[in-house]
Amino acid sequence: MKYQIDYADPTHPQITELLRQSHNLMDKLFPDETNNYLEIEALLDKAVHFFAAQDINGKYVGCGAFVLFSDYAEIKSMFVDPNYRGKRIGDALLVHMLETMADNSVPVVRLETGTLLKSALNLYHKHGFRYCDAFANYTENNYSVFMEKKLKI
Repeated sequence: MKYQIDYADPTHPQITELLRQSHNLMDKLFPDETNNYLEIEALLDKAVHFFAAQDINGKYVGCGAFVLFSDYAEIKSMFVDPNYRGKRIGDALLVHMLETMADNSVPVVRLETGTLLKSALNLYHKHGFRYCDAFANYTENNYSVFMEKKLKI
């Protein structure tokens, strides 16, 4: 099945539902003080690049976002509808975001993700991300993993 990935509005009802599912999962798996996801309103900030994947029927089945800073970008969100997992949608979203970052001359991309999110960790490793120290306002804890990847610009 083919998927279309493009900029999207995080307030679209289908996307809001995906984000709600993502936030609920994070709230279930991790303590509040270690959850760093952006609320839907924050995803509307001009520094945020928000993308979504649609199936051939126009249904939103996955989404991802990154924030541009002066010297790096940070992946802040990636989620795929559980009914569509295993179809390489997360892979396609990540590739699309990395290409967009490279087009914006971003030298390095960083992220924070959860230790229990094995599929996410595998995806990031597959795309060349390596572990790094906490960055920005993050602090080391037992639930977070920090990764980065240098981009060819």
